[in-house]
Amino acid sequence: MNQRLLTDGVGDGRCIHPWCVTAHGATVHPDDEDHRSAGVALTVTARRAEDHGPGRETELELGALRRAGESETWIVIETGIGASLALTRDGARLLQRRLHDEIGPGGILGRDGDGH
Repeated sequence: MNQRLLTDGVGDGRCIHPWCVTAHGATVHPDDEDHRSAGVALTVTARRAEDHGPGRETELELGALRRAGESETWIVIETGIGASLALTRDGARLLQRRLHDEIGPGGILGRDGDGH
């Protein structure tokens, strides 16, 4: 077993991260040693920011990723419209709070001025 795997806490297919579903050691490809969670699917209406029109129904996939050799776990948002974003957990928590504040009840972006 190589030293990189030992320092990542990976050995004999098991992982120190309870959320990780990667089959560590199953192949020799370096990306196979990244720690990945199972994805959580969410269907939303979305469009690229530069587009116009009503958008389209698309799947978002949310998950966690920690690349081999890194010490930070990233929250990844991938879309069916060709965009993805990786945030630190603190960044994802801040986004969650801000979305609630801005589009939640009483938030300035929670309505379009049409009474809804």
